[in-house]
Amino acid sequence: MEVKTAKRPLEMSEDFINTIKEWMKLEDETVRNSEELAAKSENPIVRMIMQMIRMDSEKHKLMQQLLIDGLTKKNLSLTPDELAPLSKELQRHIEAEGKSVDLASKALEQSELFVTRYILTLLLADEAKHHRLLGDLNEVMLKRATIFVT
Repeated sequence: MEVKTAKRPLEMSEDFINTIKEWMKLEDETVRNSEELAAKSENPIVRMIMQMIRMDSEKHKLMQQLLIDGLTKKNLSLTPDELAPLSKELQRHIEAEGKSVDLASKALEQSELFVTRYILTLLLADEAKHHRLLGDLNEVMLKRATIFVT
C-alpha cells in the first residue's frame, strides 16, 4: 500500500520567499523614486500621485512581510472569536465606508472637470476597497469561518 505524504504548498518554498523579498526591494526603490519625483515637482497633482504611490508601496511591504512571517515564523489565522468583540465597531465602520462610497459616487456624478473626476475616481476606488475589506471581515465573523495562512 502506498502512503501519501502531504504536499508542501509552493508558498513554503525558498524560491517563493525569495520572490517576495525581491519584490520588497522593488517597493523600496518605488518609495525612493516617488519621493524624489515629488520633491522635483511643484505640481500638486504630481506630488499627490507620488505620495499615493509611496504610501501604497509602504503598505505593500507590510503585507509582503506579513506573508513571509506567516509562512516562516507563525501561521496566520483570523477567527470569528477574534472579531466578535469588535462587532459593533466593525458594523459602524462598514456603514461609514458605505456612506463614503455613496458620497464619492454622488460627487463624481456632479463633477465635470477632468482633474476633479480623476481624483474622485481614485477616492471612490479606495473607499469601495475599504468597504469590501470590512465586509470580508464581517463575513468571517457571521459565517463563523476561520481563515488560515499555513
